[in-house]
Amino acid sequence: MNNLFVHLIRLFKKDATFSKLLSSLIHTLDFLNHFYTNFIIMKAFNFKKIIASILFILPFAICAQQQNIDVTTGETTIIFEDQYLKIEGTITGCDNHTSGINNSYVMLKLTNLTQDTRIFKIQQDLFYDGTCLTCGKDEYLFSYTLAPGEVKVGKCSESDQSMRLYHHMPANLSPVVLTDYQLHVIHQ
Repeated sequence: MNNLFVHLIRLFKKDATFSKLLSSLIHTLDFLNHFYTNFIIMKAFNFKKIIASILFILPFAICAQQQNIDVTTGETTIIFEDQYLKIEGTITGCDNHTSGINNSYVMLKLTNLTQDTRIFKIQQDLFYDGTCLTCGKDEYLFSYTLAPGEVKVGKCSESDQSMRLYHHMPANLSPVVLTDYQLHVIHQ
């Protein structure tokens, strides 16, 4: 069985997350194999409870490995504000060591200024090197619902494009840079 996992790791070596997942699984199976051998000898332990405990802890260990991200933040600016909603943006560098992706984004912070649940949409018009690449495209029209007083903030560890605007990656990888953006808010 270990040979199967070693073969899979070799096949997917370029994908660091998958490789780490398989490596963790192999180590867990090795541990269980050794433990099971000792269990037969000792018979004093409840094997099912121990396996359940290990399987419960394993996903947390894997998630901890995947959150190896350095975050740098710049100045925050108010993008939009009315009596219902405030939208702020912060240029944020997200250097994900696990995936090898080092991009910068404008992270959005949405604040419901009312004591009512607010439902609204935002159309993101994003200009890269002076040209709007998202104007009028439905995939950049996002729906939001905020509870009274709720604040929602974009994060590097999430891939939700509705809460962040791609700004740029290192210049040696791509010279494309977000030069302007407009967020059109539609209250419902």
